[in-house]
Amino acid sequence: MKTYLLSALLFSLLCFISCDFGLTGDEDEDLTELEKLPPLTTTGENTFGCLVNGQVLVVRNTLDIGAIYQGGFLQMGGGSENDEIDQGVFFKLDDPLILRNIYDLSDSVSHYSEYNNRDKKSGAICRYSYDNTYEGSIVFSNIDRANFIVSGTFKFSTVTEGCDTVNITEGRFDVQYTP
Repeated sequence: MKTYLLSALLFSLLCFISCDFGLTGDEDEDLTELEKLPPLTTTGENTFGCLVNGQVLVVRNTLDIGAIYQGGFLQMGGGSENDEIDQGVFFKLDDPLILRNIYDLSDSVSHYSEYNNRDKKSGAICRYSYDNTYEGSIVFSNIDRANFIVSGTFKFSTVTEGCDTVNITEGRFDVQYTP
């Protein structure tokens, strides 16, 4: 009897732990695009998101987030895809990284951003390279070199020939980087 109760308890606990207590599709539809973004955290939660022309882009799979801080450069980015579009945001910044410093992302030499998307229905691809960004910034709210975490916010606007202007707003990240 004890073995059965213990097994039932462990099974219940595993089911409880493995359940997804996130938002269901119905609850997600009730949120604004801004409310769908990950929270602003500074503890290495491996979150990355922003609004692209007012529509949410949230990286839900941590395999689609990357950050490397080596040789005096931080390279970081995240991507997402759904049934309609593949899209991604990428940054490169030169050292030194300074807490709460505002880095100009239109400086295509030492700090820059990129955005790319592919429309799955039409097959159209738009690549917004670093020299297409005409305004924007990134600010670090946490730079933890001991635990390899960078956190902060970003925004930028970019345009490329033959594609719509893209305004990235409300960007946020809290990622663990590879040293």
